[in-house]
Amino acid sequence: MKRENLHDTLEKLHAELEDAGPIDAELRAELEQALAEIRDVVERERAVEPPLSERLEELALRFEQSHPLLTQSIAGVVRALGAMGI
Repeated sequence: MKRENLHDTLEKLHAELEDAGPIDAELRAELEQALAEIRDVVERERAVEPPLSERLEELALRFEQSHPLLTQSIAGVVRALGAMGI
């Protein structure tokens, strides 16, 4: 069930990212890289360094002012990863 929750949360984040309007290209690239790593971690069930959840939290802070909905979705991903022990 945890994987399904993470999958749903990631889908929501992807949709919101597409609808978010203009986003700094570097920041978008960082988020997309983190999302790719999440998929890889979940598929392979391996840990990454530095912890992915920490990097996502940092990204959420950077999105907070300009894209608050993305911040909420990123936080949901962080919670889902935590629930999976990632």
